[in-house]
Amino acid sequence: MTQYSGNGGTDGANMVMFWPENLPEEADTMLRNDPISFVDTMREEGRVIWFYCDGDGQYAVTIFLDEDPPGELRKFMVDEEVYPDVRVQGTTYFGGLEYMYQEDDGMIQEFPGMCNTIDLPEGTYQGAVYRTDIPAAFSRQWLMQRMGTSRYRILHWQQLLSKAAVFGAVGVLFAFFFLVWYVWLVSVGAVALTFVAAVLLARSESCREAIVAIDEFTETFPEYVVVLSSQSPASLEEPESEQLAMPVG
Repeated sequence: MTQYSGNGGTDGANMVMFWPENLPEEADTMLRNDPISFVDTMREEGRVIWFYCDGDGQYAVTIFLDEDPPGELRKFMVDEEVYPDVRVQGTTYFGGLEYMYQEDDGMIQEFPGMCNTIDLPEGTYQGAVYRTDIPAAFSRQWLMQRMGTSRYRILHWQQLLSKAAVFGAVGVLFAFFFLVWYVWLVSVGAVALTFVAAVLLARSESCREAIVAIDEFTETFPEYVVVLSSQSPASLEEPESEQLAMPVG
């Protein structure tokens, strides 16, 4: 199966796939002045893919070129958006709208993990873009089967302890002004122990295996799916002219 994967992030709740060589010379100026209108125009021309986005964060995409997504993934694909022509020219970038550029890639240089490249062959394709809607119960079940119940529980506890340590640290800062000193010191000690426990669990073999499993799940079930075809629908439906020719005599 010919597929390509990538990941990126956004702090502006907008994810795009773009090609700097596709964009006009004034693109950087237009992106500063009115990025939404500019990207909408580029999307209509097939020069940019603009994804549905629920909010800030990290996202993954898988591109299927002249191949159908596997059935296990297809059942979670929603919000289809058809792109009659997707123009792939030069380097393919996937990341937040705020990192889109034509010449000035300063934002990518400053935050390289937020907009990454994908080695996608150049060409003009028919495209369909989807996001995935994966139930939390399915994610848990998949990870438990991949990792085992005991390792999954360790990961769960590590995440809970990490959150408790963060909220606890904020809490003791405010509590300094309201608690007597010895009670406050006990609270600090409890937060410190919670933090140490979270760090130790994070360094355990179980958590390291969990990280591998989560990466595998993200690659198998990305937030976005792009299906590209190098053949137009007409060429798939109509036989070649040579096939239409009838023998004479």
